[in-house]
Amino acid sequence: MFSLSIQSSKKNIEKILPLLHQHIAWGWEEKDESLIIIHFFKKKPAQDFKKKVQEISPDFYLDIQPVQNTDWTRDWKQFFKPIEINNTFIVLPEWLENTSSPLIKIIITPKMAFGTGHHPTTSLCLKTLSSLFHQGKLNKNWRFLDLGTGSGILGIAGAKLGMSGIGIDIDDSAVDNARENISLNNVQDRFEVRTGEVLGMINDQKFNLIFANIIASTLKRLAAEILSLLHKNQYCLVLSGILEKQVDDVTKVYLRHGMNPPQVFHEEEWSALAWFHDSGEKHE
Repeated sequence: MFSLSIQSSKKNIEKILPLLHQHIAWGWEEKDESLIIIHFFKKKPAQDFKKKVQEISPDFYLDIQPVQNTDWTRDWKQFFKPIEINNTFIVLPEWLENTSSPLIKIIITPKMAFGTGHHPTTSLCLKTLSSLFHQGKLNKNWRFLDLGTGSGILGIAGAKLGMSGIGIDIDDSAVDNARENISLNNVQDRFEVRTGEVLGMINDQKFNLIFANIIASTLKRLAAEILSLLHKNQYCLVLSGILEKQVDDVTKVYLRHGMNPPQVFHEEEWSALAWFHDSGEKHE
């Protein structure tokens, strides 16, 4: 196991909070307003995250050190509790998978990948999916794309509702965790995950449902590419990982690409943007 120490001014530390919330789902230690410590199972993810921080500003002291292993399963059991989403889904850790519930179960092995349903950016996506489901707007023939799939929780939810699709993440550890969770939920026939960027991985496919739970700057950078992947007749696009103060900036980018104003949902300091379109034409 390895620890990454991040030290800088309070102002600089505040700049990386969105990055922490997006990529460090298992949490971090705040020693004070100028020092954060993050633990990783392997050295490479620590090095990768260090590079992400360096891209934001060179004014950080960053240090990776080996530390004594911790029983993460034991620690997770202390605070990973089942979470219910809009009377539709219940997210359960693997050790509680036999819990009796009338809701759709999503079983998650909590490891160092983003997406347990507890963070607002994930729960906003699940709530949007639940709302579409109860409104009868989802079709089992729909194809979905889950960008920044993390633990695979959103794709698993889509597959549990009968749809099929692809999840993509740039983090090898996240993809490994997602594959494990896909197997736990028995949705291998409807959901696959891949490592890499969006370009070159889709083979001209179009998607009816796209989840993009990634940081605001990436949502803006990939706007044209994301929109090009939407099915022209029937689609739902959900963007999450956006701080409330970033909503206007992200929205403006998508408006410039021809989208109508989105529905905006809030939870704590986080927001999600959602578009739904149905031309009434039969889709492939």
